Parts: sequence; structure tokens; C-alpha cells
Amino acid sequence: MVRRIYPVEFVKDAVALVAAHPKRPLAQTARELGVNAETLRTWVRTAKKAQEAPPDQPEDSDEVRALRKRVAELEVEKDILRKAAAYFAKEMDR
Repeated sequence: MVRRIYPVEFVKDAVALVAAHPKRPLAQTARELGVNAETLRTWVRTAKKAQEAPPDQPEDSDEVRALRKRVAELEVEKDILRKAAAYFAKEMDR
């Protein structure tokens, strides 16, 4: 059995065809396109999941990046303060 790789444009058109004719059986559409019915079903399912997923928001990405940078800075400061506290505690015992 040979696994075929279909062009992205063909896959998008096939999914659009299924969406345009919701009452037509998927197996019939697959036969007309010359693809396996399960392959077409997978394409449709993947397209629905992609549609339902929230789009990436660049503002969030920038905000997340800035917050991660701030967390890293605070962790460095915390480590410095912890070491200083240990040093001064040791000096107090002398």
C-alpha cells in the first residue's frame, strides 16, 4: 500500500467541498475526489479542530515573553539575597 501525499491546496478544497455540501455522504465525496473516505474524514476533523482553537495573539506572546524575563530577573535577585543572608548569618555567629 502506497501512502500518498496530497497538496495542501487540494486538502483545503476537499474540506471546503465537504463543508459546502453537508447532506452529501462523505464517502461519496471521497470517491469523487479519488481519496480514501477515512483520509477525507481526518482532514475534515483536523480542519474543525483548527477552527475551534483560539488564534495565537501576538500581544500575549510579547506579554508572556516580558513576564518570563521578569521572573528570571527576580529569581537571580532571590538567589543573591539568599546567599547574602547566609553570608551575614555566618558572620553573626563568629
